[in-house]
Amino acid sequence: MKVLFQRKGSKVDFVDLTRRIISIDGKFVNELGEEIQVEEKLYKREALDGYEEDDWYKPWMDYEGLDEPLKSESVVELICENDDILGQYGFKNKEGKFVIEPQYAYAYEFTNGLAAVNLGRTWYRTEEGKRYYENHYGYIDSKGQTIIGFQYDEAHPFNKYGVAVVSDRETGWRLIDQTGKEVRGTRFSYLSRYYEYNNRFLEFSYEQRIGEETVGIYDTKERKILMEPSASSIIELEEDYILVYARNGEYGESDFCQYYINSKGEIIYPWLFGKGFAIVLQPDVNNVAAVANSKYTELIGNPRSYFSHNGKKYDRKFEYGLYSSKGEYIVSPEYEDIEKIGDNIWVCYKDGEILVVETEKGD
Repeated sequence: MKVLFQRKGSKVDFVDLTRRIISIDGKFVNELGEEIQVEEKLYKREALDGYEEDDWYKPWMDYEGLDEPLKSESVVELICENDDILGQYGFKNKEGKFVIEPQYAYAYEFTNGLAAVNLGRTWYRTEEGKRYYENHYGYIDSKGQTIIGFQYDEAHPFNKYGVAVVSDRETGWRLIDQTGKEVRGTRFSYLSRYYEYNNRFLEFSYEQRIGEETVGIYDTKERKILMEPSASSIIELEEDYILVYARNGEYGESDFCQYYINSKGEIIYPWLFGKGFAIVLQPDVNNVAAVANSKYTELIGNPRSYFSHNGKKYDRKFEYGLYSSKGEYIVSPEYEDIEKIGDNIWVCYKDGEILVVETEKGD
């Protein structure tokens, strides 16, 4: 590892890796930390590169699967009730014309040519006298024709692998394909992470999750269970990179038993497994990762903010460092934050100082 420079500062706000220029709090420095003059137009041009947002176009329209992009819209003021949003929804094209007239209590956007819509709800009372309701969700095509009947209490958009999450009072949570057929072996009491079109992996549990129940991983591409419930949560970083959070140690999941697995369930970066720290960022090209240790201080009384575990209240702070595949720290875990600004360049923050380091092959 090579230390490029250390200097006072609070935030790196711009990087030109080609010219090895870094902006710290608006001041430009070279890779040695020396202040330099940079033409303003370079900063503005680089900072503004990228996608210019269209007021009408939204990223989900890329997934509609329709000849003409459509946007769901309500023509009445929305009413939020019991975690549900009721309106009078239809679908407009870019010219602002309703091509599917407003008629639904709620409508998700189209994905894979189908949209989940709610016809409305039916209220009823249980034998105990409690008042409940059932929604009536189904799926329509771009002509407003019913493709999958209105039989679900909840129904969500299809992901890119052609499966959607639905539920009803009798059957519970499950997955269906684009014909409405139930995906075999997917009746679960709990499902999560089905909100994004690109998500391949879902969290599931055989029990209703309240607090500390563990979850497993379901693969919607292969349509099979990748991992039985043993984690507290997951983050799908890429299709072949999953960060798994598990519980471990005196403070439960906050003690960070974390590890990466691939789409086959195999552990990636075994040198990061079971070390008791949080894996903050994936390893760089030289197999160096940003990690964080937790530091706990028990609090007395009624603090405004705290971390709770086993009936006690704690102040929790993180101490960040860089850990290599050799099984050792190359930057000690004492920093307030760490970020990666290149394939192998890291910025470490502490007490108003910025340390910039470059990892090397063999670290």
